[in-house]
Amino acid sequence: MRYRFTSYHPASDAEAAVTDGTRLGGLPHWLEEPRWPVDPYENELASFMGQFRVPAADGGGYGDRMVYLFAIGFSGEHATVVQPGGQVTESFETRPAATGPTELERAHLLRVEEEIDFSQVERDMESVEDEDEDDREERLEELLTERRKDAEGSIRMNQLGGPDVVPVWLQGDDPPGEDWQLVAQLDSYQLPFEVNFGDNGVGYLFLSPDGKNAEFLFQSC
Repeated sequence: MRYRFTSYHPASDAEAAVTDGTRLGGLPHWLEEPRWPVDPYENELASFMGQFRVPAADGGGYGDRMVYLFAIGFSGEHATVVQPGGQVTESFETRPAATGPTELERAHLLRVEEEIDFSQVERDMESVEDEDEDDREERLEELLTERRKDAEGSIRMNQLGGPDVVPVWLQGDDPPGEDWQLVAQLDSYQLPFEVNFGDNGVGYLFLSPDGKNAEFLFQSC
């Protein structure tokens, strides 16, 4: 297991021209025919939040996937679209629109600042004479808790997912299903646009084991 702590930065003109990668804001790069979710409360296109590329090498035997995330007004609801060959979040209608409203005109890229491999942290632990397994596990958890903190001592919540990447849960483990892969974890405090993830919330985007469905959920204080 591991963490992949991430930051955001505005894309340069050259970076913004690369449309098939992971980014927040801008406009979606559709891999198939556009399927833009509709806000059922306003009967208008939902606002695009970002797209997240899941390389085939990271998946469960399927090819490359792109997961698109949309905000449904400010209701706290979100819609996802998976391409190619994937589904739209159940209950949301779509329109064949290639462009629409976006949360951020200037695309921002996600940059992995640090990867923390749990097994490496454990291997680097100094041995303690007569320490039993439970005490060692507790000490490992304390070390991992410290590694989750930033320079100011706050718990880092932004992550870019991948194989064996685990969420930093705000309230407690709540995956959408067994073997669902974390695609991204988004801290409402750090995002470059306003979101409704509840009170001081953190959002979690997952992809199903078959690569066809994505689920977005958030936890708040």
